[in-house]
Amino acid sequence: MTSSANTPADTASPACCGAPAAAPTPQNTAAEQQPREVLIITDSCCNPAAAPAEERAVKTVTEAITATGSPARTRLVSATEALAGALSPEILAEIQSQLVRGTAQPPMVMIAGQIVASGNFTQEEVEAALAGTSA
Repeated sequence: MTSSANTPADTASPACCGAPAAAPTPQNTAAEQQPREVLIITDSCCNPAAAPAEERAVKTVTEAITATGSPARTRLVSATEALAGALSPEILAEIQSQLVRGTAQPPMVMIAGQIVASGNFTQEEVEAALAGTSA
């Protein structure tokens, strides 16, 4: 048996039908650094009285995305969906931890796995989070 040094082409995962996969491209442009998805986590499925807060949260996040020109899109996740597997166990554990400590309350806004706003938040808070700064 002979061994040969692996080159990046040798170690790349094959694409369809065994053809070599394209090399990954560096992701350092401003558009690529912006979040692609903003999660809005709500509890109105379990607490119908929270529906108006959910509606305000969706409107606030949508307006922040528009105001910043971010390419991000929103995804509404109910508490029921989160518990049923719509969020990773790590993210779910972080949400539950913050709820228990009282440092977050629904609705919550998550960007890149971090709660960036919760409860009665402002458009400016979301805009700052989208820009990667704090309000």
